Amino acid sequence: MAGRFGRDSGAAQRMGVRVAGVLAGFVVLALVVLGVHALRGGSGPDAATSTPPSSGSSSGSGGSSSGTTSSAVVPVPPVSAAQLAALPQSTTFTTVHGLPSSSGATSDGNVVRIAHAQAGFDAPGGSPKVVIPATQLGLDTWLPIVDRRSGWYQVRLPSRPNGSLAWIPAAGMRTAQTDWRVHISLAAGRMTVMKGTSQMGEWTVGHGKDATPTPVGQTFLLAGFVDPSETFSPVIYALGAHSDSLDTFGGGPGTVAVHGWPTAAGRIGKISHGCVRVPAAALSMFAKLPTGTPVDITAS
Repeated sequence: MAGRFGRDSGAAQRMGVRVAGVLAGFVVLALVVLGVHALRGGSGPDAATSTPPSSGSSSGSGGSSSGTTSSAVVPVPPVSAAQLAALPQSTTFTTVHGLPSSSGATSDGNVVRIAHAQAGFDAPGGSPKVVIPATQLGLDTWLPIVDRRSGWYQVRLPSRPNGSLAWIPAAGMRTAQTDWRVHISLAAGRMTVMKGTSQMGEWTVGHGKDATPTPVGQTFLLAGFVDPSETFSPVIYALGAHSDSLDTFGGGPGTVAVHGWPTAAGRIGKISHGCVRVPAAALSMFAKLPTGTPVDITAS
């Protein structure tokens, strides 16, 4: 949302260009922009087998439903097609209700592919509250796993309120894992990117003003896009978090993003509407991160 983020992606027309980076396609976020190039990837040497493949890949069907904390599997309640169609969708544009929420829930880098419209439940075997679409912004949906229980995965959603979680059945789901992680310290104005125990880069960054602070808690890398017409930052990476102080921004849903800024002074301190402004080198590093990479934003 920093800068003109409320207009940083609108009735966009993805060009299908392959760019090393996240599975992306951040389209129609309220930005009146045409000719947006989707960032795609996650299958290069920095991602290898630990990350989701590019959109359209047919490899690796199935997945693991292991890692549950109980040997007794809780059965999946039947959800008819009519019920599924009537459920509200969970996307960056929506607010979900009746689901657990915790910005303190943490991901260990594991993500799950939502291969078809999937009901999200309030508890294992509980009531369906949302439908998670198979695509987010036009490309495959991969969500962080934050808990496992009785044959179910608890996943982080890209919707408001921040920290929203839902339970989905684990059986038959395809999972992947990444050891990349991002930490953004608001007090220090620093962003650090880690891969395993190795620090890959650290930069001074700008963030939200006191009136429009960058929300704290763990979120994740949702998508990225390239818009050559945006002079403040053609490359923009959207997170699965929203402003807590702005319901909308520029007509969009107030999604928080990581993006560049043309001047060094515009990338220091409390200066944005909630987004994180970074130098070009940090954007280049973000291009290596797969969708679902945990992003920890802390006040300290």
